[in-house]
Amino acid sequence: MPALVRGHPQDASPKRLPSIYIQGVPVSDAYVYVNGNKAEISLPAGARITVKAKTNSSLVQKVSVTSKDRAVDYQFTGTGERNTVSGQETFTGPSQLSATFEYSDSAGVFKPSKLNSGGPYDIGSYHLMVIVAENGDDSDYNDAILEFSWHTPR
Repeated sequence: MPALVRGHPQDASPKRLPSIYIQGVPVSDAYVYVNGNKAEISLPAGARITVKAKTNSSLVQKVSVTSKDRAVDYQFTGTGERNTVSGQETFTGPSQLSATFEYSDSAGVFKPSKLNSGGPYDIGSYHLMVIVAENGDDSDYNDAILEFSWHTPR
């Protein structure tokens, strides 16, 4: 198996995000761009993706994940501590998604969450990308967690 290499010697453009290449062929252009309570997500086209939502809050957390063509249109809502799973879906298809994170205050009004992200993390043929949300009460950035995972063939 050839080694995974970040970047590519023929890619002289400093504006491009680093890609993963195997023998000069791009494998994944996965990334997350966070803006306010929204995340723009790029995943490898055609990959079989699992998305899992978890909560660590007594306040209701709501995460909406959509693609432009609505082929992907999920809403995960839940409460609970200790990484309570509020939903999981698996799909193959759109590589460009949008996720919006909100939480319900004590009066039941939904407000925007603050976001952070990490990844993609590449562990052999397994890949993980994570978006975490904070509702403002403790700054631990684990009130809502959205994980995207996928495998690449060997």
